Amino acid sequence: MDIVKIAFLGIITALLYALVRNIKPEMAPLVILGGCGVLLVTLSGKLTEITESVGNMTELAGLDNENIKILLKALGICIVTQFAADICYDNSCSSVAAAVELSGRVGALILALPMLETVASLGIGLING
Repeated sequence: MDIVKIAFLGIITALLYALVRNIKPEMAPLVILGGCGVLLVTLSGKLTEITESVGNMTELAGLDNENIKILLKALGICIVTQFAADICYDNSCSSVAAAVELSGRVGALILALPMLETVASLGIGLING
């Protein structure tokens, strides 16, 4: 991973934000959104490498791919939610940030429902013998 490039993009974004905030404050959040978007695009290639590696490991271990896919999607929801909430907090929109966080939690829970149903049915089957 080219962490130097990512760190440089972060520093440039922060400096541009500070500059624009003093000149035209209403445009400063757009600088942050643009900079974060560029950072996410830079990371997107690395994220596909991670998912491919996890897929290869699950095949080698003989694990169920569906459960791993659900876990990776839930992790993605958590990352995106935290990222969006942090941007909202940085721009003094704590109520919007809280709503984004709640939406992320609900989304992850909905995604995990099939796994929870499987565990519940397994438990019921063990209890009923």
